Amino acid sequence: MQSIAAERLSDNAARRACALPRSQAEMRAPSPRRAFDPASSPGRATIARMRGSLNFVAWVLGIAGVVSAMLYYFVLDVWTLPVDDPLLAASVAPTLAAGDIVTIARRGSVERGHLLRCADPQAPGRFIVARAIGRYGDVLDINREIVSIDGRRTPSPRRCDPPRSTVLDPTKNTEVELDCAEEEYAGRSFSVLRDSESPLPAIKATVEPGKWFLVSDDRHIHLDSRDYGQVEPSTCQHILFRIVGAAGFSDAKSRLTVIW
Repeated sequence: MQSIAAERLSDNAARRACALPRSQAEMRAPSPRRAFDPASSPGRATIARMRGSLNFVAWVLGIAGVVSAMLYYFVLDVWTLPVDDPLLAASVAPTLAAGDIVTIARRGSVERGHLLRCADPQAPGRFIVARAIGRYGDVLDINREIVSIDGRRTPSPRRCDPPRSTVLDPTKNTEVELDCAEEEYAGRSFSVLRDSESPLPAIKATVEPGKWFLVSDDRHIHLDSRDYGQVEPSTCQHILFRIVGAAGFSDAKSRLTVIW
């Protein structure tokens, strides 16, 4: 009797196993393992995209480097205003300062209102910086530190912000406060300094053939044609752009500035 009962239980279990739905039997069966494809992995795809981006950036930087090198060797020069010439430092205020890094055109003609770097006529190997104001035939007056050309005064429509500036006068080793005004000349606008209370004596000059009369933006503490005479334009180069000021790139007012 026990053997017959055991056989019946075995037969019932076998019938239940055979009666399972096909889907359930498949669920019990182990899933086949898929082969690993390195090329299709997310990590490899990301790396491939990064390599493509880096290659593009490298090409862009390479082209930019070539263009910069060509500009430097054929078009522009980079110059740092000397920090060991206090009179030059005072004369270029408020436009520039000692230690400023600027770009200079290697070639090009001198035009009215250009801020120029010229070979110093009195000190070989050094430079002066002043603005081209008078050319051949001009009659130039500087009276109360205000420039007039052929009897027409250069307009100063507004004051600077701030309206006064403190500059070290190296000839007296003292600081002086000067008035600052925006001046317009030859389609350009720039800042100049004057001493309205104690102006320098007036001068008058006629510009000679083939020469330029230069005037410092600091009309009071100057280093210009009042000191070394009129200059040959072939000795001068146009200052175009200030890359960074003497205080460093953190000085937002002095970095990346068009100079005229």
